[in-house]
Amino acid sequence: MHNVLSSAVFPDLRLPVAGERIELVADVAVHSHAFFEIAVVVAGRGTHVSAGGEVQLAPDSVVVIRPGEWHGYVDCQGMVVRNAYLGPDVFGLLSGALIPAATGMRPAPHPAVQHAMRLLESDLAAPWTLEQLGASVNLAPGYLIRLFGNSVGMSPMAYLNRVRAERAAGLLIETELPISTIGALVGWHDPSHATRRFRSTFGLSPSRYRSAFRP
Repeated sequence: MHNVLSSAVFPDLRLPVAGERIELVADVAVHSHAFFEIAVVVAGRGTHVSAGGEVQLAPDSVVVIRPGEWHGYVDCQGMVVRNAYLGPDVFGLLSGALIPAATGMRPAPHPAVQHAMRLLESDLAAPWTLEQLGASVNLAPGYLIRLFGNSVGMSPMAYLNRVRAERAAGLLIETELPISTIGALVGWHDPSHATRRFRSTFGLSPSRYRSAFRP
């Protein structure tokens, strides 16, 4: 199952809020993500599929997907939806410091930052260090930290931990794997360390997250 990363949805992770209008001309394969999604059907018809079953959709239908849940669409007939995406920590991030990002004044992401993000996302289980990542994109570690701060609002290692937590959240919902195994798959080989990192992102331990969001 495909896991949609927050970096692919939010233009600025410092303010994880986004929206789009989508015309569903074909089925949408089941996928998961670690952010809230609110979909409002504005035209057409279709069927929403999730762990909770199938729901027929028509204009004015509303679908709410919680972080970690999987869902998709089938039998779409001219269906148009307006989606709103909200990061799980968005309400704690709304502060005056984020006004420039909200008003479109943020700097464009540096190509090296984009490259570094893709490298981290492609191999979460690797024992990444700041020095190794900097060498991979031909930048000094200190300069890479500054570029990440300007573009993403966090350090490279903080971004890595966030993506690891998102991938772990998807695995907790989608699989029966033990929590220790999931931690190892995303690069957290110490279970206690994995629990602390996961809780710092979602406010719940992995076990409580799984029991709260898995049907």
